[in-house]
Amino acid sequence: MSVVNANRIAATPAKSLDEILRRVPSVDLPIASSGEIHPTADNISMRGLGGIRALVLLDGVPLNDPFFGTVQWGRAPLEVIDRVEIVRGGGATLWGNHAMGGVINVLSRDPDKTALALQASGGMYGTWRASANGAYVVSDAVKFTLDAEANHTDGHNETLPAERGPITVPTSFNAHNLAFGGVFQIGGGLTAHARVAYHHNDQPHYSTRLQSNRQHNWVYSGDISREFGSGATLTATVFHTDGLFQTDNAGTPDGFASNAAEYIQNRHFSRVHNTGASLVWSQPLEGVLRSYSIGADYHGISGEDDADIFSETGTRLRTDIGRGKQRFLGGFVQASIHPVEAFEILASVRYQSFLNYQAYDGNPGGLLGNIPSQRTTSVDPRVSLRYAVTPHFALRAAGYSAFRAPTMDNLYRTVSVPQGIFYSDASLKPETLNGGEVGFDYVRPGFRGQVTIYTNAIKNLLTYRNLADSELPPGFAFGSRNINAGAARSRGVEAEASWTLNPNWSLSAGYTYADSIITENVLDPASVGLQQMGIPKHKLTGSVTWTSPHGLTITPQLRWFSKSYGDNDHTLPVDSHVVVDLSASYPLADRFNAFAQVQNLFDNRYVADNNGFEPRRLSTPLTATFGVRVKLD
Repeated sequence: MSVVNANRIAATPAKSLDEILRRVPSVDLPIASSGEIHPTADNISMRGLGGIRALVLLDGVPLNDPFFGTVQWGRAPLEVIDRVEIVRGGGATLWGNHAMGGVINVLSRDPDKTALALQASGGMYGTWRASANGAYVVSDAVKFTLDAEANHTDGHNETLPAERGPITVPTSFNAHNLAFGGVFQIGGGLTAHARVAYHHNDQPHYSTRLQSNRQHNWVYSGDISREFGSGATLTATVFHTDGLFQTDNAGTPDGFASNAAEYIQNRHFSRVHNTGASLVWSQPLEGVLRSYSIGADYHGISGEDDADIFSETGTRLRTDIGRGKQRFLGGFVQASIHPVEAFEILASVRYQSFLNYQAYDGNPGGLLGNIPSQRTTSVDPRVSLRYAVTPHFALRAAGYSAFRAPTMDNLYRTVSVPQGIFYSDASLKPETLNGGEVGFDYVRPGFRGQVTIYTNAIKNLLTYRNLADSELPPGFAFGSRNINAGAARSRGVEAEASWTLNPNWSLSAGYTYADSIITENVLDPASVGLQQMGIPKHKLTGSVTWTSPHGLTITPQLRWFSKSYGDNDHTLPVDSHVVVDLSASYPLADRFNAFAQVQNLFDNRYVADNNGFEPRRLSTPLTATFGVRVKLD
């Protein structure tokens, strides 16, 4: 496991958490930041698996969008985060869906005293952020939190100069968060958490005037734990999310060049309701069997996408409809076994049931009616071994299987453009993975290092096939349909180290080598043997932090990513790049701290997004912001 703590987050120039996690070995994110790309492109994977193949949690509640599977990074304000735990490797055994490549667990701070923290910053491109984080401690048994944040940028023009036109504008971003929570010691060993959160963002996309995205979410969550005299713990967790995503997508009128004129061609409303619950019993023991856990969980998703299709004159031509439900039921057991003190065997297994039901297809050329239900099951084991050779050096290995179910978007959301239609498929099956790893840890006072070699293989790979003319509905000239076809393999090495030389100097570094290829795809043989889209083969990151005796802290950070591609056939290159960021902070007084952050210090411009559908997108230019933090208690 790797940990990113609050100090590291504060020292990293970033507007959102994805910009920080991009520096962590084996975490795969789009090269462009989340505020600069379409929200449905906010993919996350780990260990070169590509696509949406990792699970992100905020205090036990999935940040993966229940409809699209992508991650809504804006729902995790940086100021409330205590730490981020990154667990690599197949995690479906414990966490279920999406955890095929690993799990990122974002943990917010629990209040320990009445306090108020205020932060405000502003800088180039009309960028500003403001937040207030308060805690009110009534007693040791009753504590409340209130968090609010606003985040805005006018944005920069991402489109290459040669591809700009009269309708091209900078990509702006506007987001708000508001959350209220409580921590309660009820007595009798009972502890409860409750939280209500609201998130809204408004983001134009594709850098044109009419196209935009709007999202809002309500999230209700809570848990209650009971500790028993034997040391056992029983924890129940529940959450519910209501979400709405609206996207306006433009077309080019006949007779005009691209980026010269536009009209709203389609407007999608994607509504989703998401409910989850789990119950986990954990029991520590003595002897060879040191502990065991037993858990069961439920996850239910209901979603619908309504797409209004318009002519160039603004007349609504039709409404395309797709909807359905998903249900996940699972149970797991895990045991920690120590045959000798220095050797641990951690074994677990999950049984998972999937059900897609109450689906409806109302798209041109679709079924125009109800879709039969589909049920699937899987059994996913994991065995991890760790042997402490010395108090400082340990060897470890693991083998596992995992899964990823298709999203509501894959199953039910069909998208059309003028003359083209791209079908979902309600019959899709979960992808499956088998993988393993070996590695070592070396820890001494002031130093921590780890190296891991891994291999993974995916079957039932989710992809698409192009439709023949005879398969297209009237009025369409091209199209595709989602399918399970082919296979992929990822192998690689990840390494990271942190070193505190003395109270004034510390260093950290990380490296990832990811050999991630398509091994089978009869529908696209040109992609076989090529690196998967969106996965650089090499990534190198590093930082140095210097703190003066007077409290001035300066942290330069470097990242180098090798060349990657926006498609599996390697026709859409994304540039290799080296970027240096810089942050500094200085305590003005006991409760006041001033800071400065610079992204892309040397203004290195490169193509950061190249998907073939829209103009290529440039990287974030040099952007400097300055601010102040105030803590009152």
